[in-house]
Amino acid sequence: MYAHWPVEAFEISGEISSYDGRGFCPRCGSRLLDTSDPGGTHIEIRLGSLDDAPFELKPEDEIWVKRRESWVPPVTGAAQHDERAAEDEER
Repeated sequence: MYAHWPVEAFEISGEISSYDGRGFCPRCGSRLLDTSDPGGTHIEIRLGSLDDAPFELKPEDEIWVKRRESWVPPVTGAAQHDERAAEDEER
């Protein structure tokens, strides 16, 4: 699970390794974030990497559903996209 976060509302502390617009934990290599938004207005954050995750968030989009395993149900209330969400394509 990840969220698109406005750049001006994002703050990071600690070390991060980067490659090709993506941020990784320098110790274990886990992917933490993606800064490759062409417009430079949002950062894609892996929610599991946050110390204090905002639990009130609700999914708006489910992308790459064409790759969803048959036993995983769709996310209720979220728009379904075979590949990328239309908002991502516009950026």
